[in-house]
Amino acid sequence: MPSISTALRELLAGDLPVEDALTKHVTDDYRQSTDGVWIDRATFAQQLTQLRGFIERVEIEVKSELSQGSAYAERHVITVTQRDGGVGSQEVYLFGEIADDGRFAWLEELTRALPTA
Repeated sequence: MPSISTALRELLAGDLPVEDALTKHVTDDYRQSTDGVWIDRATFAQQLTQLRGFIERVEIEVKSELSQGSAYAERHVITVTQRDGGVGSQEVYLFGEIADDGRFAWLEELTRALPTA
């Protein structure tokens, strides 16, 4: 089963170039909604490129994960440590579809910021 936590680690902080990581984890026509705002794969690639410039470390704690057929649902807490030392955490609830080739076709997520210690 594909896992968004594995994909996010490689997309946000992995050794692969952004485009190679995208090709590995999402379809060519991938789309994503975060808190109601839809973007396409090209826009997602731009965001990842920018984020990689700020991110030092990514930690993901999967709270629950389920797939049935092509349907995928997951809840996780992501904590990002920035290169300047700043830390931010979000809880993410997501639903999506897994393509026949095992990559994510689309994801729709709702997020909420968590207090930092």
